[in-house]
Amino acid sequence: MGVLTDAQRIAFESNGYLILHDVLSADELAKVRAAANRAEDRWRADLSLPGYREWPFEEIDAIMEYDDVLFDLVEHPQVFPYVHEVLGPDVQLIDHAYYMTGRDGALNGSAWHTDLGNRIHGIYRPRSTLMVRAIFALEDIGARSGPTLVLPGSHRYPDDFDLPQVSDPVEMPGSVALECAAGSAYIYNGNLLHAPSTNRSNVTRRVLLFNYGHRWMRMWRGHGPSAALIAKAGTPMRQQLIGQWRAYYGTNAPLSTA
Repeated sequence: MGVLTDAQRIAFESNGYLILHDVLSADELAKVRAAANRAEDRWRADLSLPGYREWPFEEIDAIMEYDDVLFDLVEHPQVFPYVHEVLGPDVQLIDHAYYMTGRDGALNGSAWHTDLGNRIHGIYRPRSTLMVRAIFALEDIGARSGPTLVLPGSHRYPDDFDLPQVSDPVEMPGSVALECAAGSAYIYNGNLLHAPSTNRSNVTRRVLLFNYGHRWMRMWRGHGPSAALIAKAGTPMRQQLIGQWRAYYGTNAPLSTA
């Protein structure tokens, strides 16, 4: 028995995304925010740490390396089972990061993209679920907070689909803004067309991202686990998620129901 209801299963297959409301309790959210703040302080103090440092958009790469609380989110019981169900049991993490988006960044219509892009050849992507991203919102994301924009159903578009040209991402016909409260999460198919939108609020948009693929896929450069993180992976699933599992042979790690 899967975790997806019939309505959720049809919605994800049809639209390519799901919003999972209130997956973090108030206590969990406070702990995750505190861990993210510690990670940000360390990252800002050490310019050698990997990431992207062009305000108003900043990204801390390999965020699980900074705190055990953030490592635990990769297998969160209110989110990961959904990823496991829609992607498959050979799931593995591809990248993980912390995004911070300040006010009034300049965006144009070319911001629309998929997470697969031209990275994977030889597979008919509209019929293949190759990646699923899970994003945890640490602040409320409303219409003015720079919500992720998605184009429902576009994960089924062929590679040569003629996408309309727009000057601003929000002008894309049929697009939907993924608004949610702090402590919620959303997941989407990696082949779904999506784009950032401008944060016009006075609050920095802060989200944690976990991008899942399959065991035969390599983790993106700079996101592979350190020896310290590998030592903390105390369960078969956690080991599989960080690439410490055979890619093509053997059984998949069991999904914990605890």
